[in-house]
Amino acid sequence: MSSQQKVAFIGLGAMGYPMAGHLQRNGFDVCVYNRTETKAFAWVDEFGGTSAPTPAEAAVGASVVFLCVGNDSDVRAVASDSEGVLSTMTQGASLIDHTTTSRDLALELDKACDAIGVNFLDAPVSGGQAGAENGVLTVMVGGKRSHFDLLEPVMRCYAKHVQLMGDVGSGQTTKMVNQLAIAGILGGLAEALHFAECVGLNIDDVTQAIQGGAAQSWQMNNRAATMAKREYDFGFAIDWMRKDLGFALDVADRLGLHLPIATLVDAQYANVQENGGGRWDTSGLIEHIRIRGEKVAASKDAPRVIHTGGCHCGTVQWTVEAPSVLHTHTCNCSICDINHYQHLLVPESRFSLTQGKASLSLYTFGSGLAKHYFCDRCGVKSFYVPRSNPDGVSVNARCIKPQTVEAIYDTPFDGRNWEKNAGSLAHLSKVDE
Repeated sequence: MSSQQKVAFIGLGAMGYPMAGHLQRNGFDVCVYNRTETKAFAWVDEFGGTSAPTPAEAAVGASVVFLCVGNDSDVRAVASDSEGVLSTMTQGASLIDHTTTSRDLALELDKACDAIGVNFLDAPVSGGQAGAENGVLTVMVGGKRSHFDLLEPVMRCYAKHVQLMGDVGSGQTTKMVNQLAIAGILGGLAEALHFAECVGLNIDDVTQAIQGGAAQSWQMNNRAATMAKREYDFGFAIDWMRKDLGFALDVADRLGLHLPIATLVDAQYANVQENGGGRWDTSGLIEHIRIRGEKVAASKDAPRVIHTGGCHCGTVQWTVEAPSVLHTHTCNCSICDINHYQHLLVPESRFSLTQGKASLSLYTFGSGLAKHYFCDRCGVKSFYVPRSNPDGVSVNARCIKPQTVEAIYDTPFDGRNWEKNAGSLAHLSKVDE
């Protein structure tokens, strides 16, 4: 493809701005559009080329149109709306979507392009802002081989590796694999570095010692030092990572796949967002662990509040006095065949049964010290007296109404190996009044 042809680039964010610049510097006549018009003007001042007030006007006469925007709705707005690029693109032109989107949207765009004779590739990228600025991105492409062969040289302007993964949609699913892998790596790295901090090791020294072995990763080499300094202004934001993980988890759900690591990391990122870190780069995941530790430690001396809870049907109701930040243990109880009972243990004096005493069914076993109370209407065990702490009460934190709860931090507890784990629970109710 001749480098003097007009192309259009839609979206000048952290990735799109330098990518469009590489095209202009490689001799293409680039017309840009950005929702915030001043950024388009700044791009023209820096690189040359032209800007347009709408996507449709930017795409007029363009042989290739590139999209690099935020999410599915943004892509639809700049592609398919009345002022979208498809309203002015002509037969034989090509549309390349570098946005990370759902697979469904890629198929939708391909159908719309096919109807007007436009070639389409879904082509999400990896490599972050630094990769875009340095022209060394990785591009994962879905589409027809003939379209790929035509457009690969153009994408080489800002990419070191461009690979066709299969039919339309395959680029997006490959990007999902990429994000799942990164999530798992960052989850492990965050835990490892926090462990290092807590045992008194210097993170720079630890990284230097282990990065040449099997634990080595790009994330360790490039983010460990900044994670130690609590600096998170280095590219791809947590908000966007959660969007991408959401696409992957949606596909997994349709396929009946269970992705526990990705699900856990996604929930941890949600916690970081809730604490104001949505715009941090993805290495900010370590703050979930730090925040948890800080809040759990603070809760030990925090003022107690009155929480209310009960069974599912509302027949049994109780109150419990505890901090607003709850530290619990989840148990799969082999005796009662209950999964995910979320223990919150308190002294008996901090628990009060307020309604439904006559509707309780009591079940005991073994020594009789453990007393399991079930609602005889809905069958839910919302509290019980554990044998490890017969002077305490364990309420199911899942049965507490959320209005008084700031956060719940949980620790796994194996009910099928009770004796091994009982010690981790004992201290929770044996506290001073």
